[in-house]
Amino acid sequence: MDTEEGLWSREAHQGIDLPSWGKVRNVEGAMALCAADSGNAVCQLKGLSFSAMQRDHGPAVLAGEHPDGAWRLQAVDRSTAEPEYEEFISVAR
Repeated sequence: MDTEEGLWSREAHQGIDLPSWGKVRNVEGAMALCAADSGNAVCQLKGLSFSAMQRDHGPAVLAGEHPDGAWRLQAVDRSTAEPEYEEFISVAR
């Protein structure tokens, strides 16, 4: 998740149908992972925000048939790195 650029990408997921990347937005006090093409939230991470980390884990609300989930913060990386996907550079925000 790149909060400065407002973008996210998935590295791995188990049993969750998520796009490979998209936009990050603040929706209803939660960090929302939105689809890149539509901007619709595919997942909301409750208790995680752009301004301050309120906790290191919390509930996740997923779009679709199985809406209940959970998230867990594994690491915070403040270093600068090149994006894995080139489309991050040219995406319309």
